[in-house]
Amino acid sequence: MMGSHANRLWLLAGVLITALLVAVTYFLMVAPTFAEADELAEQTRTARTQAIGLRERLVDLQDKKKNEKKLTATRDAYRDALPSGSGVPAFLRQLQADGSAVGVNVSGITVGTPEPIESVGGVWSIQIQLVADGTAAELNKFLQQLQGSAQKRAVLIEATTLEADASSTTKDQRINLTVRAFVAPPLGSGAPAVTTD
Repeated sequence: MMGSHANRLWLLAGVLITALLVAVTYFLMVAPTFAEADELAEQTRTARTQAIGLRERLVDLQDKKKNEKKLTATRDAYRDALPSGSGVPAFLRQLQADGSAVGVNVSGITVGTPEPIESVGGVWSIQIQLVADGTAAELNKFLQQLQGSAQKRAVLIEATTLEADASSTTKDQRINLTVRAFVAPPLGSGAPAVTTD
């Protein structure tokens, strides 16, 4: 009988030690593993959400990449329209070449000093006065070139005065033009330097 009581005590002690080992194992090894697994699952969900956002951003950037050449051309055209230097000598040569191309004589050019445009920070305007001689049709073509889409530079015709020569048999006419050419020097550099040569 003693043996069976001792066996029961050993059996009970074995069950208690096993239960204790299971509890210790669970709390020291299994529970932290579950917490770590939950944390990794949360990180996985976050990474998937970020991946979805990055895929959407990538698609958007790929769409923009398709338009890159067009956007670059537009940017370059705007940059050319508002040069960083006054570009007055080149512009004056262009005016004379455009006039010659349509039969207009451009002369009497006077270039003013740059003036800042208050409503558009960093942009300056340069007033240019000139005289153009030619027939009405030639002068019309010249004005269209000056203000039209072929003009690469940002230019505004401010005023024109027409003088008809009544004694001429070719019906030559003269217009006095006041034009504003625009320039955008680098920020902080002040007024653009204007030279006529």
